[in-house]
Amino acid sequence: MGVKETTVKFRFDALFEKAQRLARKYGGDVSINLPFITVSVKPDDIEKKVARELMVRLPDKRVLNSKECCDSCIDRSLASIQEIRKILVEKQVELSHLHNGGLYLLIEYMAEGIRQFLTDTEHQEARALVEAHGTMRPPDDREQYFSALQQLRFHIHSCLLQVAKIAGMETPKVETYLHSSEEWNEISYIAPTTSGALEHEPQQAIQGPTSPPSAGQRP
Repeated sequence: MGVKETTVKFRFDALFEKAQRLARKYGGDVSINLPFITVSVKPDDIEKKVARELMVRLPDKRVLNSKECCDSCIDRSLASIQEIRKILVEKQVELSHLHNGGLYLLIEYMAEGIRQFLTDTEHQEARALVEAHGTMRPPDDREQYFSALQQLRFHIHSCLLQVAKIAGMETPKVETYLHSSEEWNEISYIAPTTSGALEHEPQQAIQGPTSPPSAGQRP
């Protein structure tokens, strides 16, 4: 059985719509590229601090700095993904009062990518264990895991590339085979059903929440 070109196809319709909504409200001086939309943000000091922490803590995680070659490697990468997920949840809590900001949106893109990956691969894992009657993954399923982990790795690295813009830092150097040659690996994403709106509405900017308008001032 041939291995698919990619076993994971990410879909971010709800987050894409959130980016569009925020784009109509705010503006900023830091451009962030996301799949199918470009927005700009104006991060505050807290967002910059959290972004720098993410740039320190995430890039050295096992799943982001090495590839898999066997079942043990896959298991270590899955454990690494859970570590990343835990960090992302911590930062979402820390940024809960800035949930309409650009950094929070990027964290959501990473977290949702992980959720979709885990949902897809958990189905594969259950099927593989039933077929194999044991703990070893069949070769075809192992290859699909390699491909799915690669797509998730590319996705998180692409998100971190945008986080680095908010942090004002350079992205850590990684081997070329660990990240996409493009800013986003387009074949990994399904175009949002609302993408046609971009043909009629200019891409605008997003930023973190601003202070409430003063009395007499229009919202």
